Amino acid sequence: MVETPDRAASEAAKARRAAIVATAAGVFLRYGFKKTSMDDLARAAGLSRQGLYLHFPTKEAIFKEALLQMIANVRAASRAALAQDDPSIEDRLLGAFAALHCGEIGRSGAEHMSELLATSAELIGPVVDELEQGLVADVARALRTSGVAARWKPAGLSAKDLAEHLYAASYGLKHRVAGPAEYHEHMRVAVRIVCRGAVV
Repeated sequence: MVETPDRAASEAAKARRAAIVATAAGVFLRYGFKKTSMDDLARAAGLSRQGLYLHFPTKEAIFKEALLQMIANVRAASRAALAQDDPSIEDRLLGAFAALHCGEIGRSGAEHMSELLATSAELIGPVVDELEQGLVADVARALRTSGVAARWKPAGLSAKDLAEHLYAASYGLKHRVAGPAEYHEHMRVAVRIVCRGAVV
């Protein structure tokens, strides 16, 4: 199949748009939403301000697309970690939570996270909450299918209870550790307690 000039131009525009979105995510994390200007976003993408407007009419439009892309990437990475065949259930769970939280640890711009989350809720809705709820549901399913949840049933704890507990541990650790290695070390303990905890 011969590629037409229109198709080639469309693919190039799509690639350029994806590159803008990827660089915009870093800019928003560095400066926050309010302090980021279209000039900042254009400069980061290697475009003039007018060139940026050819792809996105507003800063809000870029933010929405950047956030939705980040969420899609995180969800895909966490699901891929849980779906692996070879690693143990502990490694799969650790990989899923690391996909969700490790990208934020030690990253410059962490001080803007509250503002970015508030902006996302205002402009897009509860997409971040939906991501978190989706991960909890995926983890609960993995705990059920691996047989881990069944061992906790006598204690009156469900797969969802265990998944929410692990999510809370992961969320708390991301705010307390200095880097990804320390996160992995402490989160592995939380995962091990759930996976190997003896219930009497």
